[in-house]
Formats: sequence, structure tokens, C-alpha cells
Amino acid sequence: MRGIVGGGLFRVKWGMPASDKSTLASARAYGGVALEARVATRRARFVEAGVELFGTQGFRGATVRGICAAAGLTDRYFYESFASLEALLAEVYRTLTHDFATRLTDESIRSEAWSGDAAAIERQATAAYELWFDTVRDPRFARIVLVEVLGVSPAIDALYEESARAMAELTIAPLAATQPALKLSKARRELLGRALVGSGLQVAKMWMTGGYKLPRRDVVRTCVLVATGTLAALRAEAS
Repeated sequence: MRGIVGGGLFRVKWGMPASDKSTLASARAYGGVALEARVATRRARFVEAGVELFGTQGFRGATVRGICAAAGLTDRYFYESFASLEALLAEVYRTLTHDFATRLTDESIRSEAWSGDAAAIERQATAAYELWFDTVRDPRFARIVLVEVLGVSPAIDALYEESARAMAELTIAPLAATQPALKLSKARRELLGRALVGSGLQVAKMWMTGGYKLPRRDVVRTCVLVATGTLAALRAEAS
């Protein structure tokens, strides 16, 4: 399970009213562990179980009982953290996409500053898409992010849209920064970002549904060509 989230435990964020926090803080520790920490640990175990079951059986094939069994906890503890399976799906999706975005912007990927140099841009784009397809290579991540969150409910649709907007900006920002003279409007910047993200998603889905038979270098190279070709077209248009 650790491999999905960059070699570490899920970074689950959760909150509660200040009055509840003070109550938990004053609660007697059990086995040397404070109640608040135990609640957070249980929540993280449910998220890990959600990744496993949603990523193998699918969201629609999962049950609270199955999630509890996978987490090794009872339904009492499930409802302590989540109101429903849909709420767990939302947290699983947020966790996976947040972790990917964090690694994408890590210095290990940004080891070479983006510049107007075509060769440097291609190297950086290649590194970013290699990370994307290495992540998608885990079928659990791929199934949840590319398939299971689609068409669940208006709330999950809104979460998906929010993530798409954020990833579009994360994708277009470094490319746009290499050519400040382009002065892209907000609308065009978002359109270009969405187009680049869309190509990455569709190629990833094709790769996944095909059983990952296509060589990784080919799927990476295809997306790099789309990104660098887009930038070249923008440069030509500006000139």
C-alpha cells in the first residue's frame, strides 16, 4: 500500500471543532496513545482499505463491511470517520491526487529549472510524464482516479472538476512561464491546461485498459510530443 503514496503512509488531514479537540486532548491516553492520534490512525487505515478495495473491486462493488474487514476495524469506527462509502471515496481520491501533485512539484522532478531552451523543456516534460505513468502503473491508483470517480454523484463530480482545474494549472504553468511574451489570457491558459491534462488522462486510460502492454516509453513520448508541440505552436503563433 505504501508504494501508491510515494513510499510513506497516507497523509490524511482531518479536523474537528475546537471544543471537540479540547475534549480529546483531555481524554486519557490508551496504551500510551492519545485518543486524537488513535482516531487519525483508524481513519488512515480506512483510507488504505479504500484504496485496496475501490482499486480492485471498484467503488460500486465495495461495502462498509468489506472496508471494515480490510481495515481490521468495526463499522462503529468507520462511521466515526466517514458518513458513507462515498465520503470515503472522496477522501481516497483527494489523498491519491494530492500525493501525486506533491511529488510532481518536488525538487527531484524540478531538478532543472524550466527555461526557454527547447531541450531543457523536453527533459522536464519527460520527467513529469514518466512520474505520471509510473504512478498510473499501479492498477489501483489508475482504476480509482481514471474510472471509479466518474458518474458517482454531483458531489464527487464537483471534486473531480476541482482536481482537473488544479492539475490543468499545474501542467500549463511551467510551459507558460517559459514564454511570458505570449501573455495568455486566463481562459486560454485554462483551455490549454485542460487539453494537456486530457491527453494525459486518455493515454493513461488506454494504457491501463490495454493491460499496460504498450511500452512505457511510447506512452510517455506521446504526451511529451503533445506538450512540446503545443508550446512550439504557441511560439509560432506569437511570432
